[in-house]
Amino acid sequence: MKAIKFTNLAVFLLLFGIALIEAFQNKNWMEAILFLALGIISLWADLRKNR
Repeated sequence: MKAIKFTNLAVFLLLFGIALIEAFQNKNWMEAILFLALGIISLWADLRKNR
């Protein structure tokens, strides 16, 4: 089964994007950095796996 393009990006934006926005709104900078790092690592791993 062929995966739909940009699925990983959509998941990244939904899960980590919303958490990141909430962390910025609460001015919780450590949480924002954590969610950004986790999101980037997750997206990188998914893109690397699909090669």
